[in-house]
Amino acid sequence: MNVVVTSFGSAGDFNPLLAVAAALVRRGVSVTFVANPFYEQRIRSTGCRFVGAGQFFDIFAALEANPRYLNVPTGAVAIWNELVVPSIREIYPAVCRAVRDGGARIVVSHLRSYGGAWAAAQTGARSVAVTTTSTAWMSRHQPMILGNWRAPRVVQGSLTVAIRGIGGILMRTAVRRLAAQLGAPRVLDIVRAADLNLGTWPEWYRPPASDDPPRARMCGFVFDPVDAMPPLASDLAAFLAAGEPPIVAGFGSAASLHAAERYRAVAQACARLGRRCLLIGASAEVGAATQSMAVPSAPYARVFPAAAAIVHHGGFGTCGEALRAGRPSLVMPFAFDQFDSAARFEDAGLGHWLRGAADRADVVAAGLDFILRDPRVADATQAAATRIATSEDGADRAAELIEAL
Repeated sequence: MNVVVTSFGSAGDFNPLLAVAAALVRRGVSVTFVANPFYEQRIRSTGCRFVGAGQFFDIFAALEANPRYLNVPTGAVAIWNELVVPSIREIYPAVCRAVRDGGARIVVSHLRSYGGAWAAAQTGARSVAVTTTSTAWMSRHQPMILGNWRAPRVVQGSLTVAIRGIGGILMRTAVRRLAAQLGAPRVLDIVRAADLNLGTWPEWYRPPASDDPPRARMCGFVFDPVDAMPPLASDLAAFLAAGEPPIVAGFGSAASLHAAERYRAVAQACARLGRRCLLIGASAEVGAATQSMAVPSAPYARVFPAAAAIVHHGGFGTCGEALRAGRPSLVMPFAFDQFDSAARFEDAGLGHWLRGAADRADVVAAGLDFILRDPRVADATQAAATRIATSEDGADRAAELIEAL
């Protein structure tokens, strides 16, 4: 069987699709992955055939140069116009060619990869839409959180439905125009048109709802295999082994580019608590101090299990790794679905949602002290880690569901 996979975005959007593609390859499926050449080396390392779409584009350089992308709601509009639309223009014809050249029967696309879904409709292939954050299904019964505040649940549900309706109208208008320009099929709602909608989370994290997309299935968290990751740098491994487990702060591949003040506050909070800390991210060096270490990057799957607690932004991939590690979380959302993740963690007793000033050391110290001292948080996080460890891998389950088409 031949399958085409395509995605675009930062690590939280791209990595789950790459993990699913790798799982398909392990099952003997021939996979062609269409993406910007920026991702070529990583794609080829999984055994997928790579097809480039467009010129080399470093998305992380773009995210670093434009902190406005993290603003709500204008950031979402800027991301759509400046990052997503150009990728759709490049991916649509490339996926069409890849499907026809390889005789692919299925196209697997990220929720916002309209180019892949349109190519499936154009070529007669089946379409799989992969959603990498539970917020995107926008259910009245699983309402989204809109910021660092919380309305009564019935109000949240009504707001979610209103945003879904208004956002749908605006999106269909933009998508209709773009499809006409590309000569693509006018599939304006690729989720409702998909033969399979995959959610990359388990049902215990976000239960099914009656207004979920049609043909929706939840496959569980999708992780990169730990044994495929490079070992830790010797100095980092030595730091982790040199004393009590540190507080680890990581704000993902995108938010960490603009998190200097948060890293500094975490380091100062740890000093107040007499705790060691490890800061991971592009701007983490600003927090370097005694009893701390800052590194530009490190695999969360190898580092988080060595932590006493984890400070993060609520990005969906980071949330999954924190749960897999079984460590308490202090969640400091920046934007978008991160507020929803923070609320879910707090509601499930998995950590604390920091609604206060994330750049104040005293506020951060109070939040850390709470999650480190409360035994209920430790019990809940260990239970979550056990559920993940004893469940089928999300990427493997996704590959099974795709093959079943």
